[in-house]
Amino acid sequence: MVGGKLILCDTQISMLPEGLIVEGELDLSGTQITTLPDNLVVGDELFLCCTPIITLPDYFICGSLYLDPEHFSGVAFRKHCGDNNRTIFAVRVNKILHISADCFYGPIEQFEDVVDRKYSGEAAEAYKQAARDCINELKEKLSARPQ
Repeated sequence: MVGGKLILCDTQISMLPEGLIVEGELDLSGTQITTLPDNLVVGDELFLCCTPIITLPDYFICGSLYLDPEHFSGVAFRKHCGDNNRTIFAVRVNKILHISADCFYGPIEQFEDVVDRKYSGEAAEAYKQAARDCINELKEKLSARPQ
């Protein structure tokens, strides 16, 4: 267990130990890691940008998730969303569909609640619709996969 942040970005590390728990953020950007271990626990942000990782494990926990969605299978995304031109994406983690948008990471219902508190009118509806579109696209992708 790591009691704080674990910043491994731009190192030559190529794998993580099974059962890794990081209480703070875990930054793997620019590493050679190709897979994440099942049951990885990250208490804060998990950064996976610029890595050769293309799939997420079935079971892991993190506070926020940052990745390059166009490089991942099992991810549906929309770019240029909202006033801040954010990329939002949907992933399935622990058998639950999650939305990731900047520092938000969680189920669509929670995302819509947060959007309703921060935005109003057309901006809020467009942001929520982009997330719904990601969820629907991901459901289609997942249903097309061979079991």
